[in-house]
Amino acid sequence: MAVTTQFIVQPYRLNKRGKLEAEPAVAASSAENAKQRAQKLSDSRAGVIAFQIAVDAEMGDYGEPVTLARYGTLPEEMD
Repeated sequence: MAVTTQFIVQPYRLNKRGKLEAEPAVAASSAENAKQRAQKLSDSRAGVIAFQIAVDAEMGDYGEPVTLARYGTLPEEMD
């Protein structure tokens, strides 16, 4: 199987203790679609990041994520 590019939007919310918590990731159809979804979600979430990643599902290999857009507060490892 060939390497494919996946586009992901990862929203975050603040839990009851005020800590960031990841919500389920959302798949997007393109880089532009991921950016648009991230921007829309940013109005109602503590933070959102959109990224793309190269995936070889057959081999289980993942490339380095490339950030497309970021909004709000994100976990420290994403800074």
